[in-house]
Amino acid sequence: MNIKGEVVRTAQELAKRIGAGLIIIISPDAQAIKNEIDLDIPVIIARVMGGRRNGDDVFVDVLSKLPKNITKGSLFLKVSRIELMSEAVEAAYIKGRIKDGVVLGIVSVGDINSIVVMDITDIPLIKKITELASTVDYTVLKAVLNLAIDIGREGREGKKIGTAFIIDDTEKVMGMSHQIVLNPYEGHKKKDRDIKDENNWETVKEFAQLDGMFIVDEEGYIVAAGRYLDVSARGVELQPGLGGRHLAAAAISKSTKAIAITVSETSGVVSVYKDGKEVFTIDPRISIT
Repeated sequence: MNIKGEVVRTAQELAKRIGAGLIIIISPDAQAIKNEIDLDIPVIIARVMGGRRNGDDVFVDVLSKLPKNITKGSLFLKVSRIELMSEAVEAAYIKGRIKDGVVLGIVSVGDINSIVVMDITDIPLIKKITELASTVDYTVLKAVLNLAIDIGREGREGKKIGTAFIIDDTEKVMGMSHQIVLNPYEGHKKKDRDIKDENNWETVKEFAQLDGMFIVDEEGYIVAAGRYLDVSARGVELQPGLGGRHLAAAAISKSTKAIAITVSETSGVVSVYKDGKEVFTIDPRISIT
């Protein structure tokens, strides 16, 4: 019996019955499995150990749960299939590939073949993003998260960099901060300051090397870069080891209605703050290309 083939056929039948909106495949043989699927819903290949985009396929890197020395053969001795699928679903959601509903996963490595079904509304990180989206424009939040993840993962010119984005309540945030370098966005057209436009991201990544933070208004237009926050951190409690950038970001989110998103220079981890508290963190090794 071709067990893998049976699993794929069963997965397709189940996807139809439950009305799955997306199929995610985690397998070294993902492309072959995808070729067997004959359904009218999107299929995403989750790359566990890297790889490249092939044509118009969508890939998700699922690395944040994996020890660096892990091999494909020992993958499921080390990492839960549920954890891997959650990572893939989170990455796809942040990138905007899925919005709601049920996702079906096919996990196949070696002799291990599984079908995993998830309602994305049950995933804690997605719940938190949904809650934040009730206070700030979701398209702006999504854009800044993806940009921050890129910066955390890639750095700039081979160097790790840290930065922060302060979103919304712009007038108050500007009143509680000052320029430490000339504002590189002063006088620029709105289209060149739109953080939702990925064509502007290379410029943002370049300016992320400057000291200070980015100020982004509620519509997603960058008002300033190289901004220093003049805000008291009294009463703000963060986990040990986080530096001044995180403390200032958390503090401004407590003193205003803004959301703060930081990128750690040491780890690249993306942290999100609201009301002076860390809401969630994202490992920068997760990516969709």
